Amino acid sequence: MSESSSIQIARDGDVAVVVLQGEHDLSTADRLRQAIERARDGSTPVVVDLTEATFIDSAVLGVLIAEHERAASNGSAVGYVVGAGAGHSVHRIIDLAGVAAVLPISSDRATALRAIRG
Repeated sequence: MSESSSIQIARDGDVAVVVLQGEHDLSTADRLRQAIERARDGSTPVVVDLTEATFIDSAVLGVLIAEHERAASNGSAVGYVVGAGAGHSVHRIIDLAGVAAVLPISSDRATALRAIRG
């Protein structure tokens, strides 16, 4: 699936935004992990935006959960966006896994940025 996917890192002031586009699975999970590590560069707050993702699998979900746990243990900030534009399967795996109760998920980037900045 990796040929129909991209991972971009952008900045919104003091927050790094990792944007996933297309389909992401086990073949892109390591790239995502590395992108998040580059984006946070120490203690920079990070928002991972899945709004343009059409598919994610459990490997990608595992990266998102691991980053949340890492941030919580280090006292740094991470947030997630799953907007209306995200693929049905993205919403479905998040619902089925029940991670919305654990991960700080917002429905739009502006809300996630406000939440991460406190």
